[in-house]
Amino acid sequence: MYFEDFRVGQRFTAGPRVVAEEDLARFTALSGDDHPLHTSVEYAWATSFGEPVLQGSFGAAVAAGLWTRLGLVTESIVAATEESWTYHRPIKVGDELSLAVTIVRLRDGPGGGQGLVTRYNELLGADGTVIQSGTATALVRAGDGGPRPTNRDVGTVAWGRQLADALTANPAFTSAVASWDGTIGLRGGEHEVHLRVYRGRIIDVTRRSPHGATFTFGASEQTWADLLTAEESRFGARLMTGEFTPGGDPYEYLRLTKALEIIVEVARDLARTEHSEVVA
Repeated sequence: MYFEDFRVGQRFTAGPRVVAEEDLARFTALSGDDHPLHTSVEYAWATSFGEPVLQGSFGAAVAAGLWTRLGLVTESIVAATEESWTYHRPIKVGDELSLAVTIVRLRDGPGGGQGLVTRYNELLGADGTVIQSGTATALVRAGDGGPRPTNRDVGTVAWGRQLADALTANPAFTSAVASWDGTIGLRGGEHEVHLRVYRGRIIDVTRRSPHGATFTFGASEQTWADLLTAEESRFGARLMTGEFTPGGDPYEYLRLTKALEIIVEVARDLARTEHSEVVA
């Protein structure tokens, strides 16, 4: 696959791979991490783990290997650029590991011809328990598939403009903000776009408004990717569990709860459209 072939919300799975005794021995030798937690049965037995465990970085290495085995970017990969990883549970000899991947962000590279693909990884146990998780970004070459749609690029100006057009044509939204004057900030990961609203109309879409947002509403990239592509939004449940976080004026945020619900539904509709603004 080339850069323009990827879409935010795409999901892939790989594995399983069973962890063997020789994996522990070889990774210990390769990494140089020979702490007795990894090498001594007696020492490990006295810990909460009860037996030797693999080094945490072993899981990240397995995830990278399982992703590579899918062969999706064999011809297009340029380089890995960034990784952020969290350990949730120990990995032990005999564990069966699988990888679940969701594409959560696409960014165009400088000068064209390539782009950055960010994926959210979950390394899973045999019972589906998340063992480790994190994001990884790779620079991938573009092919000749033409420009890509930006209707899932949450927090960007291109996405914000499409959203604003759709909201302007939505009577429920214009009614919900008919008497409101302010700026709504929509954040996806590190990307944020501001919608300047004046009495039922969105009058500007910018990366940053001069006086900042009245309030900001945002979530992680993986939360947005799931929200935009899931069969049901479960928006209320996501608010209750803290997947979305507000910032700024809490009164205005609560005042516009209905408008935010409409924004989410319109964003989901936008994500499902085939004809959207594109980036060459």
